[in-house]
Amino acid sequence: MMLTNWEIAQLLTRWLLYFGISSVVGGLFAFCLLRHQSALLSSIKRYVRGGALIGLAATIAYFFILVGGAMEEGLSLMFDPMMVSIYWDSPAGSTLIANVIGYCLVIIASFTLGSDRAFSLWPFSRLALMVASLGIASLIYSFSFTGHATEQAWYYQIIFFAHILIAAWWLGLLFPLWLVIRSATAEESNKVLEHFGKLAAYAVLVLIVCGAWMSFILTGWQGLFSTDYGFWLLVKLALVVAILVMAAYHKLHLVPLILERGNTTLIQKSILMEKMIASSILVVTAIFTTFVGPPMH
Repeated sequence: MMLTNWEIAQLLTRWLLYFGISSVVGGLFAFCLLRHQSALLSSIKRYVRGGALIGLAATIAYFFILVGGAMEEGLSLMFDPMMVSIYWDSPAGSTLIANVIGYCLVIIASFTLGSDRAFSLWPFSRLALMVASLGIASLIYSFSFTGHATEQAWYYQIIFFAHILIAAWWLGLLFPLWLVIRSATAEESNKVLEHFGKLAAYAVLVLIVCGAWMSFILTGWQGLFSTDYGFWLLVKLALVVAILVMAAYHKLHLVPLILERGNTTLIQKSILMEKMIASSILVVTAIFTTFVGPPMH
């Protein structure tokens, strides 16, 4: 696949947009999951805000790169009033608005995150929880304006939203988990990872079922070896299988080994590798949503 500079810029900003969403969703949940790790809460809060700011900058940049890339006649066209107006009235404009609202709400919620810990270990005030939930809902809803989901029935879109939310939750939690096992004791790390493993077992099952069903609806399992969409779908499936194998290896072998050896060195390295595979999955997802579509649609 030969890409122009504009297309490379689209791919990069799209990837950063997905990185932002996964950081926000995973980081906010990590603030609850790791609420007993007081020393880490400031780092997790910075992770949430950093992800939101990166996502916010990426979604704005993506919009103007789309505008400039339409004519491919120079950077100045990115801010041409007529072209901006055309794109503002398109699904790209709706996506921009939904993402900006979502990221801004998450940033606002982050300022009160943990303020109630003086009275309770529950880290969210009612207001912060409501604002953060609305922010995440807006970010997830932004996917309904573009891509193959726009042509599908309402129940497909609900499953699609669930798939995005669970994937963002899982991938976004990897960095906070790496933080906790790097700084906590072996006993605390084992306890956190055991708890996460139980939650992830159900979440990943739903993620796989949703993904398999959506792939069948979009392709009928045809053209997997003869189309660009089929090729990238197989690449994504291979990466997903790899990360699932690593997750199972963590749960069944490395997590029990923490208590046996009294250190977390092995699983720290393995989670970093898992994070790299997760980043690759986001790259392939960005290619799906930017350049290729299912052959049946």
